[in-house]
Amino acid sequence: MARNISGFGSIDRLLSGRWRVRYYDSSRKRHTSPISFPTKADANAYLATIHADIIHGTYIDPRSGRLTLGKLAEDWLKRPGKRAATIDRDKQAVDAFLSILGDRPIASLTPLMIQNAVNKRSDEASPATVSRDFAVLRAILNLAVDLDLLQRSPARKVALPRIVRPTRITLAPEDLKRLVDEIPSQYKALVLVAGVAGLSWSEAVGLRIKDIDLKNNTLRVAQTVEELKGIITIVPEGKRPARLREIAIPRFLTEAISTHIKTFRQNHSEDSEALLFVGPKGGTLRRRFGERVFRPAVIRAGLKGLTFHGLRHAATSSLVDIGIHPRVMATRIGHGSIKTTMEIYAKSSSSADRDAAELLQIKFEKTFSDDE
Repeated sequence: MARNISGFGSIDRLLSGRWRVRYYDSSRKRHTSPISFPTKADANAYLATIHADIIHGTYIDPRSGRLTLGKLAEDWLKRPGKRAATIDRDKQAVDAFLSILGDRPIASLTPLMIQNAVNKRSDEASPATVSRDFAVLRAILNLAVDLDLLQRSPARKVALPRIVRPTRITLAPEDLKRLVDEIPSQYKALVLVAGVAGLSWSEAVGLRIKDIDLKNNTLRVAQTVEELKGIITIVPEGKRPARLREIAIPRFLTEAISTHIKTFRQNHSEDSEALLFVGPKGGTLRRRFGERVFRPAVIRAGLKGLTFHGLRHAATSSLVDIGIHPRVMATRIGHGSIKTTMEIYAKSSSSADRDAAELLQIKFEKTFSDDE
């Protein structure tokens, strides 16, 4: 057995003629190199690298990289605080990449492998889905770095397919009125809550009668309804803290909700825990409402392409049109970030653009008219 020239570790020759490295880490734990080396120089170079990593505090036990991507993903999915719907979505992303990469040891993954996996996934799914799935894979491999299982994540500098966001439909007041006229009476107020107050489906169908203050014209989002694989769950804490909110609503919306309660929920008091909107048989509304009720009404109203979630976008765009500050918009919609509100949800209408031109005309017309 030969001691390394630096005095750190040792190198010995095996019967096969190859060279093996042994050393102690900073905790005095003995290690043997996971592979052997064809030459003594190669063994020395490996030992020198290990020595430098220990000195600089960047050493990672090579055996830790034997942990498979599947096992690491399994541990990552078990982290506390994740909603059932989020876990289900993230598991789909994990399964998609495991089907491509196989259950490989994390140390064997390279940026090229990750890029090739993304490329293959791009042939199977939309750019938005690929981007979402990759975010999960990147988070899992970042966990490996945080746990000192890897020095660097192989999910770096990966080129993702370009996402072209669909054109969002903006609704003028008369468009929304036309849609509401086509909606069955029992659900007119539901559509208005989404199209005017900007509530998502899970928030709107989770509203209780007690969440509406008819006297002060306010609406409180205190819970959501989650539907996963046909199972309905009430989520008291909502999707995230910013989504729990109380907002003022216009009087005409209060009146529409009041009419709805008197007509369809008359057996419940104002402080009732009962849901504000329910299905035909009195149960929690399910997402099939979109296909069975909402979509036919959209077609009849001549607003083809509008989805229930599109009402939330339209409500945000209405706030843009009337000049509401972005921070107020984000609070009303329930976004923690103004960036999300402005880049994804908000869009000005053509009428607002025309209004801007008219205001510019008023501002500049005297100055430039004098030049003539």
